[in-house]
Amino acid sequence: MNHAPPRSSKRQGAFTLIELLITMAVLGVLMAIALPSLRSFIVSNRLSSNVNGFVGLINYARSEAIVRNQSVMICPKNNSGIGCASDNLWGQYEIQVFVDCTGNDDRNSAATTDCPSGDILLKTWPALDVTATEFALIRSTVGKIKFGAVGMSQVAQSFDIKAVGDATFEQKYGRTICISKPGRVRVTSMITGACAGS
Repeated sequence: MNHAPPRSSKRQGAFTLIELLITMAVLGVLMAIALPSLRSFIVSNRLSSNVNGFVGLINYARSEAIVRNQSVMICPKNNSGIGCASDNLWGQYEIQVFVDCTGNDDRNSAATTDCPSGDILLKTWPALDVTATEFALIRSTVGKIKFGAVGMSQVAQSFDIKAVGDATFEQKYGRTICISKPGRVRVTSMITGACAGS
């Protein structure tokens, strides 16, 4: 005689509608708490990365000027050519480092006796934000960075790197990069933003 297996009296393990709603409410509260912190973390990390990259580019240009015993320049690359763009909003352009062996304070390919192939491109740094809607790299005035053969800067200058569109983030995470005439680079909070004594 065949006997059918006895049915289990245990309920199937499933969520009830109430349990699901409570879980969703708890997740919603946790997300509301965590998202602002996550955004702050992402913005802070990206700004730190941008600051470190730009400071590294400046230090590279200065060391190349000393090693090569020639003037080395940093400037935003003109979108329509190899020369320098005349703008203080550097974040929208690719930034180039080059040996200014032609001595005209601009990158060109014109051959001279000392520079048979024109100015020598050493390095480029990608645009921070072409649309300038998220991040900005702003020079205090229109111009270029020029290091002489002994590594001194032509003039003292400053740059601001910040998140765009949120005043709270600009204040909290923005940084000012100061370049002194002797070529020393210093990073300060944008809140203080002072390059005095550089």
